Amino acid sequence: MKKVIGFAVIAIALLLFTNCNIEEERVAMVNMDKMNFAFYTRLFSFQIVIDGETVFDPVGGLSRNRTHTSSPYFDPFYTELIFVHSQAEAQGFPYNVIVAWPRENERIVQDIVDRLNNAASRTVADLPSPDNVWGHGRRPISLRSFGFEEPITIADLVDNWENVIAVWNALTQTERDGIR
Repeated sequence: MKKVIGFAVIAIALLLFTNCNIEEERVAMVNMDKMNFAFYTRLFSFQIVIDGETVFDPVGGLSRNRTHTSSPYFDPFYTELIFVHSQAEAQGFPYNVIVAWPRENERIVQDIVDRLNNAASRTVADLPSPDNVWGHGRRPISLRSFGFEEPITIADLVDNWENVIAVWNALTQTERDGIR
């Protein structure tokens, strides 16, 4: 009987010790590919509700910090990032939704979209070899293969964001850096 009680005490102590040292896994509810695209391209302005107050987040730093699991400001409360066409359309969403729209300065956004289209339409002659020593090359891509009949537009950033992100991800890091 003493052995059973001793075993039970040790088992309970181990369970308590183990549970005290396990950190709760942080899981991002927001689509991080979408958030990273919106944040890193600098194409969007954001609206986020923090502590019941609506906050305009012009480049998304607050929004990304609240949704990125490695951030000390991570908050699993935020469950979705929604793209809309304008700030006026960003009203009325639940507090747990972050809303983003193409930046107000249409000229800046159009310049970035134009650079994205130019990078995506590069031909074999324009591209470094995918087999080059540094591994910075890529094969040519076709916007048609990503669902675009014409060049990407500002409206596509909202209406076809998944396809735009796929084009963005098909580019090299050097190309993406040059687009921003």
